[in-house]
Amino acid sequence: MADLHLSEVDRLQTKEYWDSRYQKEDDQNTFDWFKTFADLEPFLRQHIPFKDGHKLKIVMLGCGNSTLSKDLYDAGLKHIANVDFSPACIRQMALLHRDDKEMTWHVADVRDMSGFEPATFDIAIDKGTLDAFLSYTGSVWDIPDHIKQPAIKYMDETNRILKPDGKLLYISYRQPHFAKLVIDREYWSMTTNTLTDPGGSFDYFGYVLQK
Repeated sequence: MADLHLSEVDRLQTKEYWDSRYQKEDDQNTFDWFKTFADLEPFLRQHIPFKDGHKLKIVMLGCGNSTLSKDLYDAGLKHIANVDFSPACIRQMALLHRDDKEMTWHVADVRDMSGFEPATFDIAIDKGTLDAFLSYTGSVWDIPDHIKQPAIKYMDETNRILKPDGKLLYISYRQPHFAKLVIDREYWSMTTNTLTDPGGSFDYFGYVLQK
């Protein structure tokens, strides 16, 4: 049961919060917290060889009820494994996309993806999932251990399921000097792309973590 003493921000880390949220939504609902496929397409095409889409294996980490997986599927990336720790979310999305036969849907915590063998995927994509895990009340400069260590475990698990030349594309509002406290690991190199809104009001970032 979720801790009722946690703030709304702190609850973003919990399975209970998200399962409750998805249970309240209609099976046809989709929602993107930020950045649609149209916004992200130039960045994604720069770092994913879409011409090889028929053979690439993609994992969407914390898929939620975003349209991104379906958009990628329609753009030619057929083999997409969608992972979320909310059974309600996975049930709804699997039903919604039941005709997209090559996409699969998995109830799993991204910090423990033992259902996947090592070196399974070419590309992992995270759009806001790590941001939710790193949401807490306190200084962004001093991440408490109970937040930081599970987030690092998530990075370790992602590294484990990626092929030797695989990459994680992490799309975030988190600025580089804060993000690197967790994502800058010894097993991959990190490059940063700034994803500026058309109005120029707020920058997002696309981190490329290459093994």
